Amino acid sequence: MSQINYSQTRDIIVATCAEINIQFGETEDGRIASAVKETEYLDKLEQAILSKTPDFIIDRPKARHWYDIRINGIPINLKLTTGGTDNAFNKVAIAYTISGEELQKKNMNYNTWFQYLKTMAKKPVREKQTEYHYLVLHKTSGQILFKSILDIHAYKSNPCNDMQINWQSEFAHLDYYIADENFREKIKELLKTVQKSVRQLIESMREFADADIDALF
Repeated sequence: MSQINYSQTRDIIVATCAEINIQFGETEDGRIASAVKETEYLDKLEQAILSKTPDFIIDRPKARHWYDIRINGIPINLKLTTGGTDNAFNKVAIAYTISGEELQKKNMNYNTWFQYLKTMAKKPVREKQTEYHYLVLHKTSGQILFKSILDIHAYKSNPCNDMQINWQSEFAHLDYYIADENFREKIKELLKTVQKSVRQLIESMREFADADIDALF
């Protein structure tokens, strides 16, 4: 791993992003445009960083991995947005943020995931370099947000998407960061948001789950 520390890595990522120019068509469907433009953005980011700091270590995984790019060990999810609310949940990313160890099994139900969360080794102190990060570009204003999942101001529960983030709100709280010693409380807040979503989903299905199908006929 590169010897450049977290703060230096963060500063260079943010400064480089400020130099990247991506054009979005006004009539493009937002989701399609974002999917198409993400690869272009990541290509430009990687090239620009390595041209200035060739000692940076950058990993670009295959599609549908749990992160989009990894820079000096920091796993990053790229979001191109107009400020709406996005699905931001990933079991592997959350477990990695808590433990610093990557799950070998990527697909698991909530019970299996919870058993892993209970038994896995947990970081005794906060290590930002081994936390899942969001790199968010506001397509209209050009604002850039680069934060750990633990420095997100507010998580939103959603029974269909587990955990969401409203980026307009996050840009409004751009200077929000937790104190390092409060990282365990923030993890609890994150997990309780996901738990609330699961409970909402179960409740939304309860009538059908408990229904007497024989009585329909």
